[in-house]
Amino acid sequence: MPDAERLRHRNRGEIAVMFGVSPQSVDAWIRRGCPVVERGGRGKPAVMDVIAVAEWRFGARVAGDNVDPETLPPAERKQWYEGEKHRRAIQVADRELIPVEEVEGVIAQAFASLAQAIQSLPDTLEQDASLTPAQAEAAEQSLYASLDSIADQLAALGPVGA
Repeated sequence: MPDAERLRHRNRGEIAVMFGVSPQSVDAWIRRGCPVVERGGRGKPAVMDVIAVAEWRFGARVAGDNVDPETLPPAERKQWYEGEKHRRAIQVADRELIPVEEVEGVIAQAFASLAQAIQSLPDTLEQDASLTPAQAEAAEQSLYASLDSIADQLAALGPVGA
């Protein structure tokens, strides 16, 4: 057997140490389909390929397959949720994800600025475009009706967290 292959082939106890789990967890992995090079027997340990075990253990998750954490054993489920929490914290720090409160604040500020600009249009048109006061009043009423309609549509959406 070549040296590289010998380094890759480990018994159940060594695999457990490498992956930071108990030998009983490795037994459970084998029952769930973890690859084994040679089955063990009385007095003969099972032989496992470290790389194949790592690919089986982590490959599906890295490849993006959907993992249903509710189907995992409790310890693995806890690790999965802790990993997800850590991944999301990194995404927030890297600005890949933005907290909903921050998005709501920016949107509210943008709508407030837009509404203020729209409300000042009739006065600007009266001064710069020489509208009559009656024309400016008609424009103002039309704009306020449109703003009210937009506000009603936004209110119908309800709060984001609801």
